Amino acid sequence: MTPIPPLPTDAATLQQMVRELLGTIAELRAINAKQSERIDYLTRMHFGSRSERIEGPTLFDDFTPPEPLPEPEPEPVEEEVVVKRKGHGRKPKPTNLPRERVELDLTEAEKACPCCGDLRVHIGDEVTSRLDYRPACLFYLDFVRPTYICRGCEQKGDNVQAVQRPLPPEPIAKGICAPGLLSHLIVSKYVDHLPLYRLESILGRLGWKVSRSTLCDQVMACAAVLSPVYELMCRLVRQSFALHADDTPITLLNPFCTAYAWVYVGDAFHPYTVFELTPGRKQEFPERFLKNYNGYIHADGYAGYNPLYAAGATHVGCWMHARRYFFEAKDGESAKAHEALARIRSLYAIEAEIKDQKLIGDAVVAYRRERAGPVLDAFAEWLASEVPRALPKSKYGEAIIYASRQWPTLTKYIHDHRLHIDNGPAEQAIRPLAVGRRNWLHIAGVGGLRSAAVLLSLVASIKRNAVPPWDYLKHLLTVLPSRTAGADLTDLLPDAWTNATAPS
Repeated sequence: MTPIPPLPTDAATLQQMVRELLGTIAELRAINAKQSERIDYLTRMHFGSRSERIEGPTLFDDFTPPEPLPEPEPEPVEEEVVVKRKGHGRKPKPTNLPRERVELDLTEAEKACPCCGDLRVHIGDEVTSRLDYRPACLFYLDFVRPTYICRGCEQKGDNVQAVQRPLPPEPIAKGICAPGLLSHLIVSKYVDHLPLYRLESILGRLGWKVSRSTLCDQVMACAAVLSPVYELMCRLVRQSFALHADDTPITLLNPFCTAYAWVYVGDAFHPYTVFELTPGRKQEFPERFLKNYNGYIHADGYAGYNPLYAAGATHVGCWMHARRYFFEAKDGESAKAHEALARIRSLYAIEAEIKDQKLIGDAVVAYRRERAGPVLDAFAEWLASEVPRALPKSKYGEAIIYASRQWPTLTKYIHDHRLHIDNGPAEQAIRPLAVGRRNWLHIAGVGGLRSAAVLLSLVASIKRNAVPPWDYLKHLLTVLPSRTAGADLTDLLPDAWTNATAPS
């Protein structure tokens, strides 16, 4: 143990030493708190649950915005409250499946009455249903084309011209796969998230010994056929009053780098979700895709969108991202972070009330201004008071700084019913891509980025419009090869196809 040096006898010097020591202690405590906060965060991200749900009651559950005192009303008559319990038990069986009849009849000997020997009379049937499964199968689709010639010209020695019907247009010229099999490949990889090496094994069991490189070529060829529909959806998404934008990384092997998938979610009048995959994360990519766009963009605080805002687009902030910062800081300065989470919870509770009351149009704006306006005003005052107090490099300080800098964008949603409180639709569109990425892991080369963007966009739009993916993709791959370049394809969009095939 290091011996303590003798202390000075001057009282003034001792006071200065005490002040220095107190300052050093405060600094060390701040460093220790920051390091502990970081260790707790990394431990939770690596070993614990990443859910942002806060379980159980908190000190701020009763936080509500100030409201004017209501006028006195007569006391209501007490009524018995019936609490509806959440449904449980077996879910109903599907009713739209085909049925096969297996009749279990008695033999002639069993039909005879054991008492008198007469045949018993049939009085009814008892039907017992069981769900069953038949494995998929591969089959050859043989196109038989009769050939005709003129015997008269043949006998005269004239030029004999044989005639037969041409083959229907094919998605892949002289390819071995018909539209149904090609659709199955796309659905398996981009809907069911099966990598091609698993499909290679599955198809091998069904009788087709095929390499994964051949399957990859087939899928990329399909993307080229489907590109016109993808480009049409991109144009329509750019016509949205407000869209949602986000990005997520993807590993690219050749050249080895981190590519990014940018997602753009159109509004209710343009119900399409499109992706663009790029070999990097630069502002030139969203700037190029959304060139001349002057609507609203729901996004986080990524600076790559700033040129779009400068050119006329309007940024709508995301309360989901703001909340995430406070959630990550709740284990440090927990009381203050929980207070912010409670205020944000109040804003989402108001959105839930709007949904429960089925408000639309101007009624949504009026309700938001009346209920969420006071919450936002109080939140703004609280943020202003916390900015000078929070340590800038702590988790809590980062949350305060992010919310204060994004504040003008975080309050825009209350002024138009078509705007959302957060960027949830974009994050929901990216989530299936994250699931698939854990299975097929990477994209082989730059040439695959465009193909993946086309197929991911179609699959996401199919899901958004509740379209049967195999039926729709087979229809596209059957019809598109016969369409001329520049033809109108609006009848092939997912929502239009749904309306055309819906039962009348």
